[in-house]
Amino acid sequence: MNTHLDLLRQPVTPCRSILRLSALGCVLAALAGCGSDTGDEQPSSSGTGGGESPASGASSSTSGAGGAGTGGSMPAGSGGGVTSSTGSDMGTGGDMTATGTGGAPATGTGGGGGSPVRCDLPTTYRWKSGQPVINPKAPAGRTFVSAKDPTIVFFDDKYHVFATVFETTAGSDGWKSVYLNFTDFDQANSATQHYMAGWPTGSTVAPQVFYFRPHNKWYLIYQWNGRYSTNDDINNMNGWSRPQTLLRGEPGQMGNTLGALDFWVICDDDNCHLFFSRDDGKLYRSKVSIDNFPNFDGYEVVMTAPSAGLLFEASNVYKIDGSNKYLLLVEAFDNSPRFFRSWTSESLDGPWTPLADTKANPFAGPANVTFEGGKWTDDISHGELVRSGYDERMTLDPCDLRFLYQGRDPNVGGDYSRLPYKLGLLTLEK
Repeated sequence: MNTHLDLLRQPVTPCRSILRLSALGCVLAALAGCGSDTGDEQPSSSGTGGGESPASGASSSTSGAGGAGTGGSMPAGSGGGVTSSTGSDMGTGGDMTATGTGGAPATGTGGGGGSPVRCDLPTTYRWKSGQPVINPKAPAGRTFVSAKDPTIVFFDDKYHVFATVFETTAGSDGWKSVYLNFTDFDQANSATQHYMAGWPTGSTVAPQVFYFRPHNKWYLIYQWNGRYSTNDDINNMNGWSRPQTLLRGEPGQMGNTLGALDFWVICDDDNCHLFFSRDDGKLYRSKVSIDNFPNFDGYEVVMTAPSAGLLFEASNVYKIDGSNKYLLLVEAFDNSPRFFRSWTSESLDGPWTPLADTKANPFAGPANVTFEGGKWTDDISHGELVRSGYDERMTLDPCDLRFLYQGRDPNVGGDYSRLPYKLGLLTLEK
């Protein structure tokens, strides 16, 4: 987020399998002397009478050997070259089963997504967008000019969204936040937007939400500075804890370089990784073992671009279901409206290989988005993909790519905080 101006059955006998193939198979089976009694036939676990069971919901992860050292970085340019630091591993952490009720998952294996692999991650993208799905909607006595920086998770048969708003009636301290939930995007704009300033968290600007299985808790990551709160039940709006420090040694503002912003957590089997930006053309990362999460300490540069706009902010990182591949997104601009660049890697330690990473061929941007009902934004800005799961693995189903993003009327200018951002939904064209 820019704050300055400018995822016991009975075995089927071989003869019965043959019987299913064809009438000729029946004859062959009889000649072979196989019994043909079907009275004891049992259906398979998939209900198809002998087919293979679908793949399980858990997705695999590959953790690299990188540490949290201070490796150098190379210019990314428009092609997206990167440098990934290496070091020693920082401990181990296994898959744990979570127990809970209400807004806590019943088991820990379902939160990582779960579709069998059916699609490859595309190399080029075409999106369609409707009109805004979430407009700013302030409670009585307040005025919101924008709704932006969304995080979204589907859990307990509904979507949960946390977002930033700017309240014009709050003076210079206008950055606030809201929470809403809905069962379908058609209902999103009519959902109640719960103002969070009075919650134990206070305002949670540029949030990210996920369930952390080892702790059996929901985590909300936000700024300023990097902070987190926890909750046993995502449906309990008053259940969030007070803010706690997320990153020791967090960089502060230095001259024209901002302090850390737009924090993003993703974990593999052993470690949790914290990505963030500073609007300076660099992407940063901290790393901690799962056993020590969320006690991040120190950071490194992941990659550097030749201009600040080409690695701006709003990084997202996801694990692709059924693979060892990760997807990295970073918001950018290049004398242009906002767009998203993308890279892939087989490890959260990198290296990161460019995917769709230019203004002409972006992951998502003006060059590859068409609008239903009329174009309402040039920017495809700070957003989040709809995950296949809800936990710290940040899993993504490449067969179902939807991106909740912020956009605005390009004809309205002025102070950044007053720009009229709304939330739209991109759906990948197939």
